[in-house]
Amino acid sequence: MLTIDININSIINQDPLCLTIGNFDGVHNGHKFVFDKLITESKKLNIPSAVLSFDPHPRQFFEKNKQHFNIVTEDKKIKLIESLGIDIYYKLKFDNDVSSMSAEDFVNKFLVNSLKIKSLIIGENFRFGKNRNGDTGLLKELSLEKKFSVHIINYIKSDSLNMIYSSSNIRESIKKSEFKKVSELLGRPWTISGFVKQGDKRAREMNFPTANILAPNTIHPKNGVYAIKAIVDGEKYSGIANFGRRPTFDGKKILLEVNIFNFNKEIYDKELTVEFLEFIRNEIKFDNLEELKLQVEKDVETAKSFFLKKID
Repeated sequence: MLTIDININSIINQDPLCLTIGNFDGVHNGHKFVFDKLITESKKLNIPSAVLSFDPHPRQFFEKNKQHFNIVTEDKKIKLIESLGIDIYYKLKFDNDVSSMSAEDFVNKFLVNSLKIKSLIIGENFRFGKNRNGDTGLLKELSLEKKFSVHIINYIKSDSLNMIYSSSNIRESIKKSEFKKVSELLGRPWTISGFVKQGDKRAREMNFPTANILAPNTIHPKNGVYAIKAIVDGEKYSGIANFGRRPTFDGKKILLEVNIFNFNKEIYDKELTVEFLEFIRNEIKFDNLEELKLQVEKDVETAKSFFLKKID
């Protein structure tokens, strides 16, 4: 997939495109319906399929202090979209020029004159232009004048959850650590990835060695203990993890501490990906190391019981 950074004034000389526009945070099951339609339409017209997304997310642009918001990192989002077979990914810098452009200018000057869209696929809730004044009705009007087609994808619902596939629903479920629901909406487990760093080795004193990674600037689950799958060097292992500040040790930084079952390899500085599967308990401050050790042993048994039930 060709990835191109652009701004609203970029001049792009190219052949016509079949385009979809959105933030696509998480690249969830609802987004996949949009991408399927995009690819089908692009093949029918024999033109490239393209995704236009924004950096930063408009919510983060308007709310300057909004952190821990996105479901996945930008790099992860691009890899997920590429895996679905899209030809081009445009990363549009969301700035004052974009936020102040009228809906009509966004379509006429940017989408038509610069990107040369032939077909546009968007969700039914799509809004664009200054003050989000543009909607699907305006797009239909302008498409007749500018001679491009518009395909509107209605909300799609998970039958098992009776819930719409949406990034907002996924964010709320992550905050509540409802990871069975998150996996259903995303179409895969939600993950955190990072490079393993050396810690203070206190967990090793309890015969409970952990691989530690710093929490990325994406959305955070609530602090606590989880049953997880750990992926390292392409292999997947069962384990348990604590997300939080380690209050027993007066920790300051938010860390993800991962104990991988039946694993004794050296993985410092290697990338570790952690799939969140089941919430076990809230993070607790213990009076001493022995109390913590006893609770961790219980947590490990809870996690192992979870994995045994999944096998059954």
